[in-house]
Amino acid sequence: MPAAFSTLTPRNHDRDTSGMTYVYPVVSRRAGGVSVGINLNPNHACNWRCIYCQVPDLRRGGPPPIDLTLLEAELRSLLDTIVHGDFMHRHVHEDMRRLNDIALSGNGEPTSAPEFLQVVTLIERVMADFGLLGHIRLVLITNG
Repeated sequence: MPAAFSTLTPRNHDRDTSGMTYVYPVVSRRAGGVSVGINLNPNHACNWRCIYCQVPDLRRGGPPPIDLTLLEAELRSLLDTIVHGDFMHRHVHEDMRRLNDIALSGNGEPTSAPEFLQVVTLIERVMADFGLLGHIRLVLITNG
């Protein structure tokens, strides 16, 4: 996490706070804790044009090719600091210190990524390695 990174709040879902390409943490008021977001559209492109969309500078188009090796490294790194490190203590208010889910979301339609199935398989493998299968959810936030 960048040195300037401080406490997460339910109002700040900035995907750039982690300094990573694909993976970012958020505190979800709806989920009542921490959600690990995975953004498969880091180019701010989407094939939809939803009038309620809050993504700044969104443009029409599809996602770039997903670097699965980088995505896995980022996910493992963030989960390691959440599960085994002091991430919760340093960045999350006490009443929200609970890992709830890994959410495929981000700056566009996640299911438009050609590597979508590979990404889901990768996430399942990483969740198993961290002992999270059956303990947290894998969430898909989609317009599809």
